[in-house]
Amino acid sequence: MKTTVLLAASVLPLAMAATASLSGGVAQAQEVSANVAMTTDYRFRGASLSDEAIAIQGGFDVAFESGFYAGTWGSSIEPVGNSEMELDFYAGYGGTLGELSYDVGVIGYFYPGAEDVAYGEVYGSLTGMIGLVETTGTIAYAPEQDNIGDDDNLYLNLSGSAPLGESGLSLMAGIGYETGAFGDPDGDGDDKVDWTIGIGGSAYGVDWTLAYIDTSEDTDGSDETAVFTISKAF
Repeated sequence: MKTTVLLAASVLPLAMAATASLSGGVAQAQEVSANVAMTTDYRFRGASLSDEAIAIQGGFDVAFESGFYAGTWGSSIEPVGNSEMELDFYAGYGGTLGELSYDVGVIGYFYPGAEDVAYGEVYGSLTGMIGLVETTGTIAYAPEQDNIGDDDNLYLNLSGSAPLGESGLSLMAGIGYETGAFGDPDGDGDDKVDWTIGIGGSAYGVDWTLAYIDTSEDTDGSDETAVFTISKAF
């Protein structure tokens, strides 16, 4: 799912899935959900993809009892070629190993109207409890491909969230490391590190998060910032 990495890219929508039943031959969908969000800055792995401006986002997911899922997610972005939209398609499988949950899958990043910019990744994550902190470790790898300069890319992230007493709020934090095609946007020869700390909750029927995001890079889109996101799931 696009929201697999907690706060790795930006303040990610907090999903409360609504369910519906679908029947169709061999596979039977157990859950269908949709979400919409507005964020003050679409940050992906610490870097702004919306030119530090408001972005509108949304997606759909279908999950099966077997553990397989598929979905699509989109966001308005700063123009990439002739495209002002990112559209992702993904599919994966999730399950449990003892007290750990895992998730593996593939994702394609597309930019309708632009040529030679789409690329793909494989990803995997493990989630478990460390005390009161739900902790997730994630790896995303884009194999060498033409549209990312005949290079590959590796992103690692460690994130966690914990409730703030009985307030209904959660504290969230994450740190990421990136090397390869997207790992040095300022060209100084050092790999990129990004970090986030935020707080989230629910009010008036929507979920919200407020986060501080920064990176080790010295570019306009990688400056430190506060990002506020509201989201709604159906």
